[in-house]
Amino acid sequence: MTWSTLYISGKPGFKEAILDKLSHPGRFYLPGSFDTEHELLLYWIDSNVPLRNFKNEIGSKLIFKYRLRFHAVVPEESTDTRLSVQEKALVKKMAEWEEHYRHSA
Repeated sequence: MTWSTLYISGKPGFKEAILDKLSHPGRFYLPGSFDTEHELLLYWIDSNVPLRNFKNEIGSKLIFKYRLRFHAVVPEESTDTRLSVQEKALVKKMAEWEEHYRHSA
């Protein structure tokens, strides 16, 4: 049996919820340690089993509640803070609305 590494990230409190949900012995996964620096949980999953089966073990309620994301490698933190063209247009539109409503009262 070969194992694939899977990192899980999500909103605060997700670690405890997942550890509680997956406290029973798994047939195709092994819990690893959790990384406090990157707020990640580590699991090893049988390479022959689809990721969907692991997600089914966790359950859709927890996945959506904590906005869980699954990564094969440790995710890099994005340091790019530049706005896209669409974001700049949205900021401009919001500024126009603010100017309009500021003088309407």
